[in-house]
Formats: sequence, C-alpha cells, structure tokens
Amino acid sequence: MSFDLLDNYSLDNYSLDKQPNFPERTLPIGFMLRLAKALHTYGMTAYELENNMRVVGERLGFGVQCLSQPTNIIMSFSHPEEPEPKTYVFRVEPGEVNLERQIQVDDVVELVTAGELSVEDGAKKLKKIGSSPIRFGAPYLIAGFGLLSGAIARILGGAVGEIVVAFAIGLLIGFIAVRLLRTENSKFLFPTIAAMISALAASFVAHLGWLASPYIATLSGVIVLVPGLLLTTAIAELARQNMVSGTARLLSAGTIFMQIGFGVAIGNGIGGGLFPATEVELQIFLPYWTEWGAIFLASTGLFFLFQSRPKDFIWVSLAGVIAYGSTVFGALHLGAVMGSFVGALTMGLASNLFERLFKVTRSVMLMPGIILLVPGSVGFQSLSLLVEKNIIEGLDTAFKMSFVAVALVTGLLVASLIIPPSKK
Repeated sequence: MSFDLLDNYSLDNYSLDKQPNFPERTLPIGFMLRLAKALHTYGMTAYELENNMRVVGERLGFGVQCLSQPTNIIMSFSHPEEPEPKTYVFRVEPGEVNLERQIQVDDVVELVTAGELSVEDGAKKLKKIGSSPIRFGAPYLIAGFGLLSGAIARILGGAVGEIVVAFAIGLLIGFIAVRLLRTENSKFLFPTIAAMISALAASFVAHLGWLASPYIATLSGVIVLVPGLLLTTAIAELARQNMVSGTARLLSAGTIFMQIGFGVAIGNGIGGGLFPATEVELQIFLPYWTEWGAIFLASTGLFFLFQSRPKDFIWVSLAGVIAYGSTVFGALHLGAVMGSFVGALTMGLASNLFERLFKVTRSVMLMPGIILLVPGSVGFQSLSLLVEKNIIEGLDTAFKMSFVAVALVTGLLVASLIIPPSKK
C-alpha cells in the first residue's frame, strides 16, 4: 500500500505523457499503455489486468503480451504490418482500490472494444477519469478509518471502552494518513508510526482504568493498515501462476506486518514503562445483536475507503452481512479455516450471481466483502507472539494465517467454477 489516499489516485504520478518516445495516448498502443496503468492504479490484480489487456489488444488488432508487477508493467505489442514487436517498460505505484474508477475504466474498455467509442475518445475519457477529484475527500476517509476500527473492536468482542478507544485511534490514524503524509519517507514509515501511536494510546487509556484489553484497541486501531487483503491477493496470484507479482506482494505484505509488529513493540515498551495498567472495575458489554450493527458500520467505513459509488451503498452493506454471516456459520460448524472457505465461497457466489441478475459489477460486492474475511488480525496476533518471544505459538498462528489465506483463495476459485463471472 502507498498510504497516499488522496494523491495516489491521480495518473499524473509517473505520467506516460511526460516520457520521451512513448506513443501518444490517442494512438492504439498509447491508449493500451495508459489503460494498463489505469487498471493497475485503481487496484486490479495482475492476472485480471494481463487478461484484460490481451483481450483489448485482440479487439484492436494487436497481439499483446503483458507482465504486471506491483511497481512496474512490461508490455509488448505485435501487429501484422509491423516487422518487429514493440516493447515498453514503465514504472507504476502500487495500486489502491477505487471501485468507482475501476467501473468507469471498465466502461471505457467495453465501449472501445465494442466499437462504440474510438480509441481517441477512449483515451480522452481515461485522462478525464484520472484527473477528476475523488468522490470522498479527507473528512469521509478519516471517518472511514474510525468507523472500521470501532466496528472491528466490537466484532472482536471488545467492551464499550475498547470500542470507543479504537474508534478514536482510527480517527487519529486516518487524520495522519490523509493530512500529514507528505514525504516518501513518512509514507514508508507510516505503518510503524501508526502502530506505535495506537499501542501508546491504548496503554495510556488502560492506565486510566478505562480499558480492559489494550490488545483489542491496538489491533482495531490499525486494522486498516494490516495487509490481509494484500496477502490474500498475493496467494491468489501465486495460485494463478503469476509468480513474480504474487511473490512481490507476499514479501510486501510480510514487510508491512513486520513494520506494524515493530511499532506495536515500541509502543507497548514505552507505554508499559510510562503508563502501568490499572485494573478496570466496570466493563460494559453490548448485546449480541449489536455485532450486526458493527458489520453495517464496518461496511460503511469500507464504502468510503474504497471510493464506491453512492448507488452501490446497499450492495456494499449486503456484502458485509453475507460475508460475515456465512463465515460465522461455517466456523461454528466446521472450524475457523473451513469457516473462511465457506465465507469466501458464499461471497464469490453472491457477487457473481448478483452481477448476472442485477448488473452489479462483481468487485462492488467482492472487495468490501472479502476484506472482512482476510486473516489480518491473525497475522497481527502471530507477530505479537513472536515479539513476546513466544516462538512456538507465534509460528503456529502464522501457519494458521497462511491456511486461512489459502482457504479464502480456494473458496473464490470454486465460486467462479460454480457461477462464472459474467464476461462483457
């Protein structure tokens, strides 16, 4: 993740228009280069991007070989009228999910490949999409951090104290992410800094006697930064033989996990020395049914963070209910790992089915739904145990995280076999 939630959506970063000897965007090859960059920037996986570019190339009369990696794309074009293929390599930033712009770019692809839109007009639309302001600005993004953090604290079984503290930490982390990250070094250090702040804040509130579980508050406060989705995407790409991209994402996820674990260790060390924990005399737990309200609030937070369209709010909320409900049901009857498989299978079937029945783009439901299933909290727990030198239990938890990620990917693949995604 780039942790640049306001600026990274612009295609001006590493703009191909500024690169010498690159074809104009109004030419077929220039259009396809910028299309690949747009799809990557807005969060498309490597295997989906490579397949889409192959199809677009065929429709425009080109043979296209595309290799997508988290930080660069290599594309080679062959044409019957050209004696030699042309190959281009260009730098890109790791993409962030923007569901609205994904859909807008998909619409451009569909119109161009259907012959209803010229390459020139398609290129202009891509530029307009990239230069337009994002739908939800800083206040909504900060609120998204807070809502997701508070909701996760409730889902993890926290009392009112943990929920309130997690919500406040989420708002603080969101404010830092949106308003204060201005240099490259600050963005790279952000997971460590955010985790340290979260652990310190939880230790301070626990010292006041208002918090029984600093662990829940700390984890929930930084849950947005935990790379569970990145880990799951990496496993999915490896399963589809995208070895380079999958390995790169896997190492990236591991690095972020370690940064967060290191930040928590620093925060707990300082907080434990300055703010010794005080016993809590009164804990207020919310009734069971509020867990479903927390799912709704978590879905609302993801709706803002993923930049969904307003008309898709109901589908994002429904995705959260389906994903969490099916996972809880599966875990209750089959265990945690199989519960993740059942949740991913159900979520995949639902997103593919609703895409066919109601023309709801698959990713609108799949991305927010699957984020509630990813094994980020398990990875955080594993790192915490390793930092505390509980090696055996830490490694056991890490293996559990890996199996959960594989179960999620397998569930999605099986769902695509039962109800294949619609092809535009």
